[in-house]
Amino acid sequence: MAKIGTSLPEVAILMTIPGIALKSTLCIIAELGDIRRSHSANAINAYIGVDLTTYQSGDYTAEQHIRKRGNPLARKVLYRTVINIISASSYRPTRFNDFYQMKKQSFQSKGTKKIAVTVMSRLNRTIFHLVLNNEGYEPTVSQPRQ
Repeated sequence: MAKIGTSLPEVAILMTIPGIALKSTLCIIAELGDIRRSHSANAINAYIGVDLTTYQSGDYTAEQHIRKRGNPLARKVLYRTVINIISASSYRPTRFNDFYQMKKQSFQSKGTKKIAVTVMSRLNRTIFHLVLNNEGYEPTVSQPRQ
């Protein structure tokens, strides 16, 4: 599988993101399929099931939560990938870890899994952009605004 997968251009693109290795890349591509067939990053989030839904009734608005209607294995693979990216950030910092740490400090009452889901959504958007434009991940381009 690895020999066949390395011939895909998406594999080389996704492996430029720090914390994503060959096995994670192949699992992501296997679960998502051809990323170019999606019309937007929101469509990928909906396919995976990490798009947010709200419940409103009158003046009451419930807390937002993910739908979980998508592919559960893709959610699991992306969650593990986000955890790997955050773990690898000690020697290869990324904007994903900066975003994770910022959310963790600002929302101390939220659990780490909820914050990881927001990072999953951001990772999906980045993957969609990189594959669509056939670019590699460059951490210097995506530095936080000062």
